[in-house]
Amino acid sequence: MPSEIIQLTVGGILLGGIYGLAAMGLSVSFGVLRILNLAHGEFLMVGSLITYALFVSLGVNPFLGALLLIPIFILLGAGFYWVLLKPIARKPARDMLTASVLVTLGIALAVEDLTAFLWERPVTGIAYSLPPLEIGGVVVSSVRVLILIFICCMAAAFHVFLRTTFAGKAVRAITQCRDGAEIVGVDIARIAAWTFGLGAAAAGAAGAFYVTLFTVTPAMGIPLTVKYMCVVVLGGLGSLIGSVLGGLILGLSEAAAAYWIGPEWSPCVAFLLLIVILIAKPEGFFGSR
Repeated sequence: MPSEIIQLTVGGILLGGIYGLAAMGLSVSFGVLRILNLAHGEFLMVGSLITYALFVSLGVNPFLGALLLIPIFILLGAGFYWVLLKPIARKPARDMLTASVLVTLGIALAVEDLTAFLWERPVTGIAYSLPPLEIGGVVVSSVRVLILIFICCMAAAFHVFLRTTFAGKAVRAITQCRDGAEIVGVDIARIAAWTFGLGAAAAGAAGAFYVTLFTVTPAMGIPLTVKYMCVVVLGGLGSLIGSVLGGLILGLSEAAAAYWIGPEWSPCVAFLLLIVILIAKPEGFFGSR
């Protein structure tokens, strides 16, 4: 029984780490740009498929694949913003939110259909393994432990970038007062594009690890986006620490529900948690009213 609980906890934390990493990108995009990106899950799905293709064709392991995906998805996300979202950036806040939902939803559906056309069958995962670890008589997957460490390092690097670099401070200035940041000379469009690119890179890197655990299908993007929105609300809009914490809570809750109640209950855990947090603490754990 203790070994099963430890395995359950490790699996839940790993799943929560993937959720948190992907949700960070969505949180930053919404917190800085006020854009609700419904195509966020598609970035994760595409990242999973690229990682799978690299592994099958060239033998590239998921860790190296995640590192390779980061610069690719930064450029992809920046281009996505510059071409599709920058034209609506000057709209009033409510109109911009509505327009961003319509634009990103359309792109998500288009990517889903294109992927379904190019990828005929679901990807059942990557058979990548390393010698297991034995901790206190309990055998733990070393791949899962390394993935969790990698995710924590990426989240920490993301946080340090936003807190210490000039670009990160510009992002925070835009979050606090967009007009004031523009008055003091911040190039809003350029910072917004690279911020969106970082969000896409976080989702793409999370996809590199997602494919090691789950089956990847072309239709998985929008349901994942909805789940990440729940994670963002749990942690608080615009809070990176909150996104990680919300992801861990959701991952552990889903793992516990699958073990104690049944795997068919896992998908509804996110929405039950969302209802509870909206009633008890609407601003989330680290958000502000």
